[in-house]
Amino acid sequence: MRIRRTGRSGATARSLDRAGAAVLGLGVTAALALSGCAQSDVGGSEAGESTAATSTVPEESETASPSPSDSVSPSDGKDKDERLPQAADMELEAGSSGRGLPQGIEGSTESTVGVAWAPAEGLLYVVTNGSSSCPTFAEPEATIGSGSKSRGVSAADGVLAVQLIPPSDGICTMDFVPTTTVVKVPAESDTGQPVPVMLGDKGKVELQARTVEGEPGPVTWLDS
Repeated sequence: MRIRRTGRSGATARSLDRAGAAVLGLGVTAALALSGCAQSDVGGSEAGESTAATSTVPEESETASPSPSDSVSPSDGKDKDERLPQAADMELEAGSSGRGLPQGIEGSTESTVGVAWAPAEGLLYVVTNGSSSCPTFAEPEATIGSGSKSRGVSAADGVLAVQLIPPSDGICTMDFVPTTTVVKVPAESDTGQPVPVMLGDKGKVELQARTVEGEPGPVTWLDS
């Protein structure tokens, strides 16, 4: 038996070939589409993770925290004597205190306490020598007599009594510097005559009158 080839069978073959190619093309296209979706998912996941990671980092505060050097203790680490003005610059009023000596007052390297009339009437300079970190001050007002016979001064003696404030407890430097306090006296004491003055429990001196009005009088130092 003879097999007969016809033109139709060739056309059919070509049709089948084209159909196969089309199917193959659709398969490749679908594969590429699936690959793109997978990459898109992966990229989106990575982008999401990156965004989440970025969003969890806290922003720095605009207000910087103070450094230890910015903190200052209410007292800046200073004692009372370190805040004293110089005696030459202190106010000339009862209770004022200053480091050193006022103008016109001569110091002493041997005595612990001295007294002189201040330039203004009714006021004294009381100078104490001792530790600069533990100074001795005088009470702002003097009295006539101490009111106590045991102190060696009574009101009937007409002696000015100046009370001294003991230095505060603590570690004191071993230097020897003056501290001056302005002390008010009763009006009847400033008469222009020598006046006996009892300086705390240190002892008694004879205070000399001013030689020039409006200037301090000569300082009288207690014998050591």
